[in-house]
Amino acid sequence: MELNARGLRLALTLLGAATAAACSDNTIFPPRSATVVRLDLVTPQTDDGALVIALQGPEVSNLAPASPGYLTYSRDHGPREARIIVVGDLKAGPVLTLNIAPGHQLAEYTATIQQVATRSDALRDDLTGYCLTVTAP
Repeated sequence: MELNARGLRLALTLLGAATAAACSDNTIFPPRSATVVRLDLVTPQTDDGALVIALQGPEVSNLAPASPGYLTYSRDHGPREARIIVVGDLKAGPVLTLNIAPGHQLAEYTATIQQVATRSDALRDDLTGYCLTVTAP
């Protein structure tokens, strides 16, 4: 997916925006070890265009979009937190894959949706019904 000026503007706006309403549920991970995990979006909408995700946990690497139609941008906010933007014609289901270091439990990680924008660049005021689930494929 080619990033046009509008998509870049949306990504930069979301990255620089002040903290908005957060997802009411932090994802609870199963208590087992995994190396590769996948974040799946639960959404009540059909026109999502961008997400800002806060990911907390030790030694995360290889962040990648789960679909070739999605773009991801990430920035570390310290050794245990990253902010991730996922842009595209987002649908319910897989949005991101990542690796966690051997020896860590999934319970050490949380992922929270911080902001959602529509495909027409409007921030959603209400994030009710949005959450991330995690699978270890």
